[in-house]
Amino acid sequence: MRTRAALGMTVVTLLGAAAPSPALPAKLRSCDTRADFNLHISSARNMFCRTARRDLRRHRAPIAFRFRTPGGFRCMRASGNALAGQWRCVKGRKAYRFEFSD
Repeated sequence: MRTRAALGMTVVTLLGAAAPSPALPAKLRSCDTRADFNLHISSARNMFCRTARRDLRRHRAPIAFRFRTPGGFRCMRASGNALAGQWRCVKGRKAYRFEFSD
């Protein structure tokens, strides 16, 4: 009986140690910055607002439903339509949101 209890405790201890540690909490920043006259960055996660602004300023192509920025962010429209709405850009743990209106 003691052997089973000791074996059970060993398994529980090993499984507890092998469990991944919880992920670091995301640092969400509220932004109020313009990348252009019709591009307004509203928030940034795990990055600075100025980094998001620089990434969006470097994008020279049209704002489509989906697009990729020169910095490697994948952007997709979250709400609205082609003339006005909100887009979300993601690269790994980093992300930012911006509003576009034409």
